[in-house]
Amino acid sequence: MKLLEFLGREASDAPQREIAAMTAVSGIATILLLVFTNLGAEYAANQGAMGTELVVGYLVVFAILLDARRFALTQAVTAVERGVLEFRVRVIDKVRRGDLRFVEGEGGAAAYAPLTQDIGLISEAVVFLIPVAESVLILLFTGLYLAWLSPPCLLAVIAIYAVTLPVYYLRFSRTREELRHAASADGGFFEHFAELLHGFKELKLDRRESDAYYGHLHETADAAFHLKLRTGERQTHDVILVGSIFYLTLFAVSFAIPVWVPEASNTVYKVASAVLFMMAPLTHLVNGAPTLAKADAAVSNLYALEARLDAALSEPLDAPPPTPRRDFEHIELQGVEFRFRAPDGRSDFSLGPLDLSLRRGERIFVVGASGSGKTTLLKLLTGLYRPERGQILLDGVPLTDADQAQYRTLFTSVFDDFQLFDRIYGVPVHDPDRIQAWLTELDLAHKTQYTDMGYSNIDLSTGQRKRLAFLESVLKDRPICVFDELASDQDPGFRRRLYEELLPRLSASGRTLVIVSHDDQYFHTADRILEMGDGRLIEAVPDSSRFGVPS
Repeated sequence: MKLLEFLGREASDAPQREIAAMTAVSGIATILLLVFTNLGAEYAANQGAMGTELVVGYLVVFAILLDARRFALTQAVTAVERGVLEFRVRVIDKVRRGDLRFVEGEGGAAAYAPLTQDIGLISEAVVFLIPVAESVLILLFTGLYLAWLSPPCLLAVIAIYAVTLPVYYLRFSRTREELRHAASADGGFFEHFAELLHGFKELKLDRRESDAYYGHLHETADAAFHLKLRTGERQTHDVILVGSIFYLTLFAVSFAIPVWVPEASNTVYKVASAVLFMMAPLTHLVNGAPTLAKADAAVSNLYALEARLDAALSEPLDAPPPTPRRDFEHIELQGVEFRFRAPDGRSDFSLGPLDLSLRRGERIFVVGASGSGKTTLLKLLTGLYRPERGQILLDGVPLTDADQAQYRTLFTSVFDDFQLFDRIYGVPVHDPDRIQAWLTELDLAHKTQYTDMGYSNIDLSTGQRKRLAFLESVLKDRPICVFDELASDQDPGFRRRLYEELLPRLSASGRTLVIVSHDDQYFHTADRILEMGDGRLIEAVPDSSRFGVPS
């Protein structure tokens, strides 16, 4: 069982032997309760009153049962949750140490759904794991008790189970497969529903298009419904089958065996009570088997995700944070090439060969049409993408894989698809006065404040959120700032201040600025202009006819 494998790997420090021992004690105690029940019934029938010793014995065993079951369940739940925590933290660490191309190619947050959905199944399954294990022991010990009471009755029980249980498990294997298909169909429906939300604007413009998509979504939901309905019917039939097995067994030991083996009549009521006692563990097995099967599939999904992350690691897990590099003289890209590849391995878009020289203190604008490769250039320059060919030289020395982490500490960035966090990370000391001054400078002081708990408000417009991202890049005091369409979504007044006041101020403080921009009326503020086109990079000479630079 893969759930036990998960526990063994992720919660190796849990008291596993003690959990197993207490589960066994719980199972034995349950059988002893059955024995005490039968002895009490026999004593009451012969003596007319319940013996004190039997009452005390029953209560003591009952107390042992409760305490053993409590220990086994609580420790198992603790072990699983600790294992879940260890796994989640380890996977998150591997994600952040992975390659950007892998993260982008995985399909966004949906690719990491196992960290919530499948881990939730594992947490749910542990509640069934101990009762199922206990049920197996109860059935085993009940069989031994039946052998002591009436060997013919035990043989009858074994014969019935030997014929019917394989039929049940064959049906259950098919049911489990249909459960997977049903879960996949449900996932497909929610993917289409997510597309509806993301494409709301497009669909809202044309009712016919919206109706057509709704029809397709309805078909997807209907298919999932029928598949789940069929699976539910199979589960219902499985439950009925198990009940039929139980009642068939009860009929055999109560009516058939006493006819064929008359001496078995003396213990028929004890045997019948034992068979009745078997109903609860059988029910646990039937109810727990689907959940445990889902948990096994969940464990497989989790380790498959981790294996993909292992293959995409770009730095060792035990590597300490690199010492930040705070200075440089020049960076060169020599013959750098990069390709985006389709799922079949063919090149979708190629960039390069690129040659670029970046000197300390420069303010460079990168221009070009949408899709020309500007953002990809920035990711190559910052070390987020690795060149397929060519090399990057830092102060004349070619970068190696071991240099990449420290090289990236030269940069701070605001990409066009930036993520604004609710607080500033990685800056050891926050100067409240400096932050407040910048919030005022960026016309944000009336919108948000920064406290020990982070920003008081980040529910802002896109342009305002970009200003906060810009503020964070300034506070990090890195020598190179990379800004991808920073001025987009800004009002004209702030855009002018950005190009003519704020960016020159950063340059004056010694920062090197690499800026992707379409604002040709401000190109005259750049030291150099680099133009991307068809995956190539050329140095452009600004003139009034091409870029609108004042003559």
